[in-house]
Amino acid sequence: MAGFAAARIEKIIRNAGARRVSADAIDRLNEIVTDYGTNIAKYAVEIARHSGRKTVKESDIKLAATK
Repeated sequence: MAGFAAARIEKIIRNAGARRVSADAIDRLNEIVTDYGTNIAKYAVEIARHSGRKTVKESDIKLAATK
């Protein structure tokens, strides 16, 4: 269930200093980032609903990311 473009994930790894990146490394980081992002998004939705809103705001994402 990789959600991001492989080229985008590869660029993240290269920006961290890697010269070469394996396809397996790209796939694994893509899975991790997608899972982490999904968890943050789910928690942000809960925060928005608890606040009586249907709209998820930037502040909800910030708060969800700190938990």
